[in-house]
Amino acid sequence: MSDVTLSTGKEITFDFYAITFREWRGLFNKDEADEISDTNIARVGGMTYDELLDMSFADHHLFMQEFWKRARDPLKDPKNLQSVPTSL
Repeated sequence: MSDVTLSTGKEITFDFYAITFREWRGLFNKDEADEISDTNIARVGGMTYDELLDMSFADHHLFMQEFWKRARDPLKDPKNLQSVPTSL
């Protein structure tokens, strides 16, 4: 099941395993170029930098709203949980 559906019908499923902690911290670094941050955010959404930039303003807002909502607690979403062995 997708996390958000854009007006174009494109279904987005966020994968927070697609971003490293170093890249995540860069999102909050005012000196990091927008292109780098946007590329990393786009990758979490399973798209390219150009696809992110070419979205309508409304779709971009929807995408980012859902991105930040899910980023607050990425492990709350069962699809982002890694399998954990139940016995050793």
